Amino acid sequence: MVVPVLLSCIDRISSVRVHMPKDLKSASDRKDMRKRMAEVDKRLKGNIPLLDPIKEMNIKDAEFKTLVQKIGSLEAKLRKHKLFGTAEEAELFTSYQRKAEMQTQLKDVQRKIIDAQSAVQLDELKCRKRVLRRLGYTTAEDVITMKGRVACEITSGDELLLTELMFHGVFNDLTTEQTVSLLSCFVFQEKTKNEPPQLQDDLAAPLRIMQESARKIAQTSNECKLQMNEEEYVESFRPELMDVVNAWCRGAKFSQICRMTDVFEGSLIRAFRRLEELLRQMCQAAKAIGNVDLENKFADGSVKIKRDIIFTASLYL
Repeated sequence: MVVPVLLSCIDRISSVRVHMPKDLKSASDRKDMRKRMAEVDKRLKGNIPLLDPIKEMNIKDAEFKTLVQKIGSLEAKLRKHKLFGTAEEAELFTSYQRKAEMQTQLKDVQRKIIDAQSAVQLDELKCRKRVLRRLGYTTAEDVITMKGRVACEITSGDELLLTELMFHGVFNDLTTEQTVSLLSCFVFQEKTKNEPPQLQDDLAAPLRIMQESARKIAQTSNECKLQMNEEEYVESFRPELMDVVNAWCRGAKFSQICRMTDVFEGSLIRAFRRLEELLRQMCQAAKAIGNVDLENKFADGSVKIKRDIIFTASLYL
C-alpha cells in the first residue's frame, strides 16, 4: 500500500538515498522497494546517518552554522544526563507536557477573564455616559455641553458635585469664608477619632445643600444602573475641617486652628494646599461660564487661605 506522508510527520532526514521506481502501483515494485529498505537497514546495522546541512547541503550562512553548533552541544549535554534513555525520562517528560498544557489553559482562562473585564468596563462606560446625559453634561449625541466643559476644569475634587453646586447657584449666596469652608469637604479625606463637629448655622446650611445634591447624583447613578452606595458617597465629603477653615479665613493663627481639631499638623497643611489648588480650578471653571463675581469670590478665597506657615516654601528655618 502507498500512503501520503505529511511534512509534519517527518522528524529527521537521512543522507542515504534509495532510488525508487517510477511507479509503485504494482505489487512487485512495492515488494522490491521494501527489500531495498531492509537491505539499507541491514548494511548500516540500524545506524542510519543523518543529512548534514552544512557539509552535504552546502549551506554557508554563518547564523545557521551557529544554530547547528548550539543544537549539537545541547544534544550532547542531553545524552550525558543521568535520566537520558531511562524509564523515568518518559514519565517526567509526560509530566512536563501536562504542565505545559495546564499553563496554556491558564493563559486561555486569563485571556477570557480580561475579555470579561473589558466587557464589564464597557457596560460601566455605557452607564457612566448615561449618567452624564441625564445630568446634562453631554447631549444625546455625546457632545459635551457647557456643564461638561466646566467639569473638565476640575480635577482636585468631585467634578460632578462641584459643577452641580455651581450651576444651581449654591456658591452665589455664600460668603467667601462659607464657600472656602464648604470646599474643604472635597479635599479632606482622613477619618478622625472625634465625632463631626457641631457646625454653626452659617456652615451647616450649605453643608446640607451639598449633601442633598450628592444624594441626587447617587440616585441618578443608580437609576442609570451605575451602582453607587448613596450613604457612602455622601459621607465621603467630610465636614471635619469646615470650622477650622472658616477660622483660618478670618485670620486665626495656626496654633489656634490646631487646638480646634485632632487632625495632625501635616495633614492640615496638606489639606489647605489641596484646597488652594481646588480654588484655582474653581476660578477657571467660573471663568469658563463667564461668572465674574463667582470667579472673584474663588480668587478672594485663595488669597485668604494662602498665608503664614501653611504656605511657607520650607518649614526648616
